[in-house]
Amino acid sequence: NGHICRTPYRKDQMHHYDMNLCYIDELLWHFNWTGDLDYVRKMWLVLTSHLAWEKLNYDPDNDGLYDAYCCIWASDALYYNSGAVTHSSAYNYRANKLAAMLAEKIGEDATPYEKEADKILKAMNERLWIKDKGHWAEFQDFMGHKRLHESAGLWTIYHAIDSETADPFQAYQATRYVDTSIPHIPVFADGLDRDYETLSTTNWMPYVWSVNNVAFAEVMHTALAFFQAGRGDDGFNLLKGSILDGMYLGKSPGNFGQISLYDAVRRETYRDFADQIGITSRTLIQGLYGVSPDALNGKLVIRPGFPMAWDKASMSMADLAYEFLRKGDMDIYNVTQRFKEPLALTLQVNAVKDKIRLVKVNGKAVKWKTEEAANGYPLIVVSVPAVTKAEIEIQWEGNVLQQIANDEIVTTLEGQVDLNAPQGISFLKVYDPQNVLVTKKVNTTKLSSKVNKDKKGHHTFFVYTRQGNMEWWQPVNVYVNVPQVVYNGFENIETGKCRVVNMDKQFNSSVADIFKNEYLSPRSPYTTLQLPTQGIGEWCHPLLTAEIDDSGLRSLVKDNMYKTSLGIPFRVMKEGNNIAYTSLWDNYPDMVKVPLSGKASHAYLLLVGSTNHMQCRIANGIVRVYYTDGTSEVLELVNPDNWCPIEQDFYLDDFAFDAPRPRPYRFHLKTGIVSRDLGKALKLRGSADRRFEGGAGVMLDIPLDKNKTLKELTLETVANDVVIGLMSVTLQ
Repeated sequence: NGHICRTPYRKDQMHHYDMNLCYIDELLWHFNWTGDLDYVRKMWLVLTSHLAWEKLNYDPDNDGLYDAYCCIWASDALYYNSGAVTHSSAYNYRANKLAAMLAEKIGEDATPYEKEADKILKAMNERLWIKDKGHWAEFQDFMGHKRLHESAGLWTIYHAIDSETADPFQAYQATRYVDTSIPHIPVFADGLDRDYETLSTTNWMPYVWSVNNVAFAEVMHTALAFFQAGRGDDGFNLLKGSILDGMYLGKSPGNFGQISLYDAVRRETYRDFADQIGITSRTLIQGLYGVSPDALNGKLVIRPGFPMAWDKASMSMADLAYEFLRKGDMDIYNVTQRFKEPLALTLQVNAVKDKIRLVKVNGKAVKWKTEEAANGYPLIVVSVPAVTKAEIEIQWEGNVLQQIANDEIVTTLEGQVDLNAPQGISFLKVYDPQNVLVTKKVNTTKLSSKVNKDKKGHHTFFVYTRQGNMEWWQPVNVYVNVPQVVYNGFENIETGKCRVVNMDKQFNSSVADIFKNEYLSPRSPYTTLQLPTQGIGEWCHPLLTAEIDDSGLRSLVKDNMYKTSLGIPFRVMKEGNNIAYTSLWDNYPDMVKVPLSGKASHAYLLLVGSTNHMQCRIANGIVRVYYTDGTSEVLELVNPDNWCPIEQDFYLDDFAFDAPRPRPYRFHLKTGIVSRDLGKALKLRGSADRRFEGGAGVMLDIPLDKNKTLKELTLETVANDVVIGLMSVTLQ
C-alpha cells in the first residue's frame, strides 16, 4: 500500500512514525548524486506507491497541502489535526517534482507528478506563505476557523528551503524569520574568537518533548538552509556554534549528540546520534562547500558558502575534491571530479568587486553571467564543460562592493525610512513583497518613504542597485517598533469602587470538570494525530490528565464572595456550577455573553481554562466589552502572553522560554493564593515539572472608557483544542 515499515522483513509490524517522507527524500538525493537510472527503475514502484500513500492518507481533501503525521524527528507531541502543514507539503513537493523528472527519463508518464507538484507549490504560496511577514506558517487549521498558525518551527523554514519551494527572495525573508523570531542562545567558552549562538527549535510553550529543544540536527539543518539562501556568513556561524557546543564544549569530545547542554530540560544527551551525523554531513558538503550534484542530468553545481573573509579552503571526498585560493584580486578554484562520468560544472560565487577583468577555465578565457539572488551580493555564474579536472580563475577589478544597509533600520509606526546611496552606488528599483513602504519609487541616490500604518515588527524589502559593472538586489531590514499595551497592570485598584457582576445564569459547569469530559466532536474524519478525548495530552501521552481541585477557593467564599489579596472582590459560587465554559468542542458553546450596566474604568476577570503548545503564540480566545454606542474594547487571550494552562506554570528562562513581563496574576484553585509568580509562591522548582496541585486560573484587567455606558461582555473561544471559562467579572 506504499507504507514503508520500520523493521526490515516485518511488513506485518506497523509503527507510529511515518518515516516514508524522510526515506524517500534520502533516496532522491541518492539519485541526484549517482545518476543511476537502473536503480531508479528498480525503485520506481516504491516511489510511486509512496506518493499514492501520502496522497491517500494526508491530502484526502485533495487541496494540495498535506497533514504531517509523525514524519520528522521532532514528531513527538506534534499533532496537526488534519491541518495543512508546511514541512510535509514541502517534502511532497520535492518528491513529486523529481518523480516527474525521473518518469521522463525511464519512459513513464510524468503528467500526474508534474500536476501534483505544481498544485502543492501553488497552495503553499497562496495559503501558507505569509506575504506581509515573509515566512511560511507552521500550518493552517482544518477544523474550526481554519486559522493560520504563524509561529513556525525551524523545521518549517529549513524543509521549505531544502525542498526548493522558495524563490531567492522568499528564502532570504524566511531565514530572517529565524533571525528575529526563533530563540537564540549564546554559546559560552573562554577564548572564543567571536560570539556564537545556537537555536531552539521553536518558541512554543509550555514545554513538552520534543517541541521546544536545542537539538543539534535541527540547528545544522537550519544552517544548511542559510547556506542555500546565500547567507554563507550566518550559516557558518550557526554551523561553527553548533560544532563548538557539541564537539568541543560537551562532555564527549567529538560527539555528534542529539540534544545540547543548552537545552533547558534535557541538557546534553546521546552519543553519535544518526540524525545529527547525516545532516551535518550535508551541511558541510552541500552548505559550506556548496556541492550539489544533479547526475541524472549530467550537471554539478558548486555554490560555496564560505564566509566572505575566507581566502582559502579545500575539501576531498569520494566523488570530488576542490580547492579555493584567493591571491589578491584573483580567485582560483581547482575542481577534480570522481563521479562515474564527469558532470558539466556550474560554479556560482558571490562577487567581491564591481568589475571582472577576466574569467579563465583551464587557461582559456570564457564568458560569465549573473543570476538573480537576494542575499545582498551579485551571483556570478561560470559554466564549465564536463571534464575531470577544471581550474577556474576569476580576476576581479574595480572597487569592493558596498552594502546599502548593514544594520536593521529602526523606525516607529507610520514612521520614516530614509536610505541614501553610498558613493558609487545607484538605486534602480524597489521590490517590497511585504508592502512595508508607502512609496515604492526611488531616484538613483535616495529612497524615502513612510511605513505603511498596519506594519509593526521586523520586515524586509529589496533595492536593485548598480555599482560598476554589477547590478544586484540588496535586502533592507526594517524594525517597526510599536510599544505593547499591557493589559494586566492592575494599577489604581480602588476596592470601594468595585462592584461584582452577577453571571449565575451563564454558569454551565464546574471548574473541576474540564478534564473529566469526553471531547468527541467535532473531530476530523481523516487519519490524523489530534488531542486526546479528555482535552489534555498529546499522542505520546494519550492518557495524560490533571486533577483539578477548586475546594480551597470555594472554602474562602463567603456569601458567594471571594476577596483577593489585591483587594478586588469577585462573585464566586461556593457550591454547584461556578464557571461559564466556552469551546469549539460541542460540549460547550463557542461564546458566552454577560450583560453589563453603568460605567467603569476597569473590568477585572477570573478566567480558567486549557491551552497547549500547538495553540501557542496565537489567540486562544477573545474577550470583548461592548458599550451602548456600539464600540468595544477587545482583549485577545494569547498563550503565553496572558493566557496560561490550568494545570501548570510556564517555565521561563528568557531564552527558549520567554514571555512578556509583567506576568499575569494567577490564582491557585486549591488554596486561593494570588501571585504574578505562582510557581515561586508554591515552591515549584526546575524546568520539567511545573504542575500546580489542583490547578490555577488567570486574573486579567481590561481598561475601559469610564465615560461610556457598558452593554455586555462576551468571551469567545477561537482556537481548536482549548476550553476557556469565565468564573467572575468585577467592574471598577
